[in-house]
Amino acid sequence: MGFTIPRVDTLLAPYAEKSYQKYVDEYLSICDNGDKNKADEYATKKVYRDFEQGFQSWEMAFNSVGSSRGDYPFIAISFGIGTSKWETMASEVALKTRMGGQGKEGFKRPVLFPKLTFLYDENLHGKGKKLEWLFDVAIDCSSKAMYPDFLSLTGDGYIPEIYKKYGKVVSLMGCRASLSPWFVRGGMKPKDENDYPVFEGRFNLGAISLHLPMILAKARQENKDFYEVLDYYLELIRNLHKRTYEFLGEKKASTNPMGFTQGGFLGGNLNPNDKIKPILSAMTMSFGITALNELQHLYNGKSLVEDSDFAYEVMQYINDKANKFKEQDHILYAIYGTPAESLCGLQVEQFRKKYGIIEGVSDRPYVSNSFHCGVWEHITPVQKQDTEKRFWNLFNGGKIQYCRYPISYNKEAIKTLVRRAMDYGFYEGINLALSYCEDCGYEQLEMDKCPKCGSENITQIDRMNGYLGFTRIHGKSRYNAAKVAEIKDRVSM
Repeated sequence: MGFTIPRVDTLLAPYAEKSYQKYVDEYLSICDNGDKNKADEYATKKVYRDFEQGFQSWEMAFNSVGSSRGDYPFIAISFGIGTSKWETMASEVALKTRMGGQGKEGFKRPVLFPKLTFLYDENLHGKGKKLEWLFDVAIDCSSKAMYPDFLSLTGDGYIPEIYKKYGKVVSLMGCRASLSPWFVRGGMKPKDENDYPVFEGRFNLGAISLHLPMILAKARQENKDFYEVLDYYLELIRNLHKRTYEFLGEKKASTNPMGFTQGGFLGGNLNPNDKIKPILSAMTMSFGITALNELQHLYNGKSLVEDSDFAYEVMQYINDKANKFKEQDHILYAIYGTPAESLCGLQVEQFRKKYGIIEGVSDRPYVSNSFHCGVWEHITPVQKQDTEKRFWNLFNGGKIQYCRYPISYNKEAIKTLVRRAMDYGFYEGINLALSYCEDCGYEQLEMDKCPKCGSENITQIDRMNGYLGFTRIHGKSRYNAAKVAEIKDRVSM
């Protein structure tokens, strides 16, 4: 899922103010002219440089320190709605640092982490509004580095409703996971009209994903009602979650002292020998969804672009069930649009073993992610946004919408479509295929061979799902064959 630092602009601003005062005093102690304007100019430049070095050091650390699995720390930060001098400076520098890239001159590349999320408030970033300039910087950054992704706080849907009602931001974890509301006094529901939700210090206890086409195929093969078979698997996931919940609840706080005894997590001020179960009630557990497009195709031979009624009916049913389970189990269940990576190929293999190759369902080496249209669909970004909007509020445990752009220099087109997504209440990503020649430094969108020097020593960055990854490094890919095939087929994603 990843680790998120929410509203980093607001978080850093008080420290920037302290540094500013220090630099003002430093200037005045050296220069005896007492010129406060020059002191302000000097101190502001110093703080700006501090921000630059700070964000650069984050990028260097997060993209060079690998884990035991060989991958990088999945860190995300959100920013963009702070309006003070230091808050806007933090947001601006984060974006410009990402745009600048890392590496030697002539071979600079945008890094992958931290993932950047720009918080969009129409009242701040809309046309002619106070921070429209900052939104423009974010669009410029996305056209060069594919980040930031844009999270609407003032459109329609769950996250905007929380922001508009309580002034609270649901910053997403990792590439898309979002937390259900947990109220300070009432828990799952507000105790009174003054109660409010808290999102910091909380986490997701895990997601288990349904393969919906398998369930429909099983129901047909066994001459059973689809929803009867679906209920069986929903109950199976429910019971697995309950078992995990109880298992984790028996763990002692000493397993993670910073999180459970020193206040790192919400309610995490336990004694080392205390069990952690009392603080798990504020955490979510997710029912993941993949291959919704293939489910619709198996049902009536049509894709989500052509007909999405059955898929929509199924997702409403799953949401109703999860809400019922939540009330009965007192566990914060959520519906999550699974960003299948290797799973996208594994599920096809599983389906083929039992039901063979079916056109539109298992004839490709991968399945579609969550509620997304097939990547091969020849549709415009507007059509893709409109088709996926229908499912948006049925995946409040985690979701993202993204469109593919064949060019990066038409920033007005990107800006227009991002604004449209913000009106819809989306979490919107820009998808480009950024390619770089490691021999001469030439860069363009999508290339297998450098048109300048002829080299095939190409490094390429693609959007995996909700996050970015190096799909080619020095001409070779480290991703599984199913994911490579899906990337190759992309037209609208």
